[in-house]
Amino acid sequence: MRTVRRWALVAVLMLGGSLMAGCDAESARVGRSEEVLPAVRSAAVRLSPARERYRFPGTVRASERAAPAFLHAGVLRERPVVRGQRIEAGAPLAVLHNPAMAPALEAAEAHVRELDARLRRLERDVARVRTLRERNLSAADELDRLVAERDAAVQARERALARRDEAEAQLAELTLRAPFAAEVTDLLVEPGDFVAAGQPILRLAGIGEREVEIGVPAALAERLAVGQSVDLVATFGAQRLVGRVRDIGRAGRGMTPVIIAIDAAAAPALGESVRVQLAAAAPPALQVPLEAVVDPGGHDPQVLVLDDDDRVRPVAVTPGRLADGWVAVSAASLAPGARVVTAGQGRLEAGERVRVLP
Repeated sequence: MRTVRRWALVAVLMLGGSLMAGCDAESARVGRSEEVLPAVRSAAVRLSPARERYRFPGTVRASERAAPAFLHAGVLRERPVVRGQRIEAGAPLAVLHNPAMAPALEAAEAHVRELDARLRRLERDVARVRTLRERNLSAADELDRLVAERDAAVQARERALARRDEAEAQLAELTLRAPFAAEVTDLLVEPGDFVAAGQPILRLAGIGEREVEIGVPAALAERLAVGQSVDLVATFGAQRLVGRVRDIGRAGRGMTPVIIAIDAAAAPALGESVRVQLAAAAPPALQVPLEAVVDPGGHDPQVLVLDDDDRVRPVAVTPGRLADGWVAVSAASLAPGARVVTAGQGRLEAGERVRVLP
């Protein structure tokens, strides 16, 4: 009897162990199925804003700039200005010594005086011969000859006056003067140095309006307008100011020069770096987070789209402009609102089911 009870107890224990082992196996199987399901994060595809903002680096400069030079060669005799000095329009900047200029003017003036004396003599001769001719005491040919000689002297005097004026102008050019009110920003030649014709002597920056020149892609330049408001931020410091598009140049090598005008009173110092922020209307484009694009710089960029049953489907895309962590993409089978995987897509395969984390 005891043996029967012992075997019954053993059977019960064995059955209980089998049941517990079955439960553990089932739990392990369920746990393994949940662990195999990879977890990912996702984001919805969106349309880009109607206006896009672009940033370009630039440097503040004067709207009026000049690098004056002499028309003739010579030795720099005097330079009465210093770097940083403010000057008015017409103020002398430098004086050149050219030993050929003064003698040329003296020779031209002497020639004019010689022709003046000759013309006075011919006038007297013409008057005298005309009087004799009226009395029939002189031949007509003599009067005609003197009149022609006097007319030739008048024309010669006019040419001599023109040469004298030219010599005076060239002598005046030996003094370099400011073309506008400006500040001397740089000195390029020192007194006593030989200066070639056309060689800049110094650099001037007007004290009026300031500007910033930037180069933008030709496609963006077509969407800008003259007079458009522009935001500028100083690179060093928190100064912010507003400018306007003053000029849009012609595209060259894919880039178009754009001039931004800013008020001199509020502008940073000359040569200071600024960031120009342009806003331009843009057609709507699909955007996805940058981390959603697999191999964005490779030969096969794509995104993993989540279907309704949380299965991934690769879609080839063409990445475009990146702004604030979102990249514009073009794809035939992608629409706004579609979910794309942004994290955990490293080992996923097409058609694989995933668990989307909140």
